[in-house]
Amino acid sequence: MGQFHFDVPDVASDFIQKSLWSDAYICGIEGVPWQSQTQFDGSRLTITRAIDSSGKLYMACPLEDIGFRTLSTCSLRPLDDEAHLLPLEFARGSCYRARIQSDAWQRAGLTLSKEFEQLLQEGTNKFLDAAQRRADPERSTEAAMEAILLLEKAISDLGESYAVQSIAFRKQREPQIGTLLAGTVTPPSPLGLQSHDAFASAFNSAAIRLNWADIETDSGRFSYDNAEEAIKFCNSKGMRIIGGPLIDFRERLMPHWLYLLEDDFDALLAAVTHFVETTVNKFRGSVQLWNCASGLNTPGPMHLSDEQIMRLAVGILQTVRRTDPATPAIISFDQPFGEYLGQDREGISPLHFADALVRSGLGMAGIGLEFRMNYATKATFPRSAVDFGQMIDRWATLDMPMLVQLTVPGGTGSDSMATAPCDVLQSDSQRTDPASEQLRIAGPLIRTLLAKHIVHGIVWEGWSDEVPHVASHSGVIDSDGRERPLLEYLTRVRREFLV
Repeated sequence: MGQFHFDVPDVASDFIQKSLWSDAYICGIEGVPWQSQTQFDGSRLTITRAIDSSGKLYMACPLEDIGFRTLSTCSLRPLDDEAHLLPLEFARGSCYRARIQSDAWQRAGLTLSKEFEQLLQEGTNKFLDAAQRRADPERSTEAAMEAILLLEKAISDLGESYAVQSIAFRKQREPQIGTLLAGTVTPPSPLGLQSHDAFASAFNSAAIRLNWADIETDSGRFSYDNAEEAIKFCNSKGMRIIGGPLIDFRERLMPHWLYLLEDDFDALLAAVTHFVETTVNKFRGSVQLWNCASGLNTPGPMHLSDEQIMRLAVGILQTVRRTDPATPAIISFDQPFGEYLGQDREGISPLHFADALVRSGLGMAGIGLEFRMNYATKATFPRSAVDFGQMIDRWATLDMPMLVQLTVPGGTGSDSMATAPCDVLQSDSQRTDPASEQLRIAGPLIRTLLAKHIVHGIVWEGWSDEVPHVASHSGVIDSDGRERPLLEYLTRVRREFLV
């Protein structure tokens, strides 16, 4: 058993208390979180896991003018009778990430901004000051906290430089980038809303959710009227249609009657494949890409073994390929960083799961990645665009086209129209306008995706909070019908860059 002890001086105690310390996790060299137990008594953070080996600590922390941001240490070894100084180790990690990535990109031809160079120099000096004052934890921590903020701002600037210059390079070769930009529609369609014309202006594609729970409300009774209306509406706008996910393995998105089959896996598999086959037959020819399933890698509403989950994924994919062999099919993976593995033994490493399916020879045309950011539970930790892009590059080693789905809330509080509501992360340092926060967080991520050739499609999960949707406040139109700033941004992106 390995234990990591981190001292937290009084000057940083409130900062750590407001962080998501209970969800902190340790990753080894393979990048997969290990299940661990986390304790914090106000002055010491202790993380315990089953293996005694080195690793990096990851924790989402609130930073001034940035909001929540995932900080990480460099690789550390577990100590039984000593403790690392947590703010100092976070500063060391931020310094390492900023310097190593900027050096690699600069060697590849990236031009660094003067602001980045200034922030990097000031942040590095503060980190060195903190390291030299290690014997005085309070003064060391004060310098480390300043270093973290400066270096994370530098990382934000670095990510922006990469995205802008990479997109400009793509534009030289592709006057119009062929990336799909899709908005998600949860049937019924946006037809009839005052803002429905804006949908076709912002997106060149539509991801039509075909929620099993909405279509087969009782076993054997199918109702496709709403889904059919949504697909007809988007087809009338000349949009390419992404159908699915056909199966979204999350609470409230599976039929209520399915739990009767939890102890009979063969019956469950038969029910799943019957729904998939019926739905694909219904819309074959109207859909240009099938998103077969989502969330199978994360702990779901039904307790299934890894083997059963794999059989479910294979069964769904085979059914789609057999029923509609001419249309490409993908499977999506939730929380691609794998944060959930740090808290729960259930669930499968997303990258390893995807690798097994890619090598299975089942004809999967690509992979989907789902990122829900700035939510308190069942979500990806808020990341910088640099860390986000590095994760995309890691998934790119599978050599498969990617469809990336993003969700960032544009509001706070309860959301009666959300199918799977969840609390929104808020910090004292964040701006007071949630709609502006949505654009500030999502904009750099979208630009990073446009810079990646391996990303063939970007899906925004959520159209309007006026109509049924999945995640809380995810729409680019709020519940009162007002357009959020992100809608205008997406419209401009489509007009300036996309086919």
